[in-house]
Amino acid sequence: MPDARSMCLVAGKLVGIAYLGLMAAGSAFAGQRDMIPSCYDKLTLEKPKGGLKREVFVLIDQTTAVDDERKASLTEDVVKKFTGGTAITVMTFSAFISNHYASLQFSGVLDRAPTQDERDDLPKRKLRDLDRCLTEQAQYGRMYVTKVMTEGFGNPNQDIARSDIFSTLKDVSVNVVKISPASQKDVLLISDMLENSSITSFYAKNAVRRVDPTAELAKVDGFGDFGGASIYVAGAGTISVSGKKQIETYRDPKTMDALETFWQSYFAKSSGNLIIFGKPALMGRF
Repeated sequence: MPDARSMCLVAGKLVGIAYLGLMAAGSAFAGQRDMIPSCYDKLTLEKPKGGLKREVFVLIDQTTAVDDERKASLTEDVVKKFTGGTAITVMTFSAFISNHYASLQFSGVLDRAPTQDERDDLPKRKLRDLDRCLTEQAQYGRMYVTKVMTEGFGNPNQDIARSDIFSTLKDVSVNVVKISPASQKDVLLISDMLENSSITSFYAKNAVRRVDPTAELAKVDGFGDFGGASIYVAGAGTISVSGKKQIETYRDPKTMDALETFWQSYFAKSSGNLIIFGKPALMGRF
């Protein structure tokens, strides 16, 4: 029997064909962050008032080894949150070299369904078309997110020498997260959280180095601004064993506590609120 993710992709493709057919005439995107056409725009209806409720930002560090079970679990957690009035943005990153710099993979919003009072004001035919469009839009959007997240995880055996986490978080926080109009902003950061750049390295002999949080904070060349976003980390301290497929699972607790203390302070200085520091798993708390 095919797994749930495969079924989601197949169903999504079928729905996507119908949805794109509905949107084909005059579907112009307003910008790269609007990768899902609005049903209200297509049907020339006024959008519901109230603004964007929530935006979830998924940042995938492609230097971090993630096993298939966790990939599926993290993807499912994100897809479940893609409901009406919510935006999802997916980005991948590793280092400012070759094609591994921060890259936007997906960003789109699902329209909010009309309230009962708003439904009462719509003609029956328009309401029927809107309901159908919203259903197909949601299924298509979830399929799209599943696809980009599934393809966005890095290859554990790929040799990417650098991991510029500081620089990426500074740029993404200011230029993507902070400017979001959403009233609630959640950042899911899938990363080993091990900086390995010209600034500093959190590695030592293929293991996690026990850092001095205060000393490492002093090395940071400017902090970002997450605009008060809640931040969830998955994969902290993950080390992939060179030349092997398995992922090293043991990390000294004091070393991991020091790493968490550093990032707790880092995000506080970057106007972010670290909610969960998964070492490595979130344990279903996102």
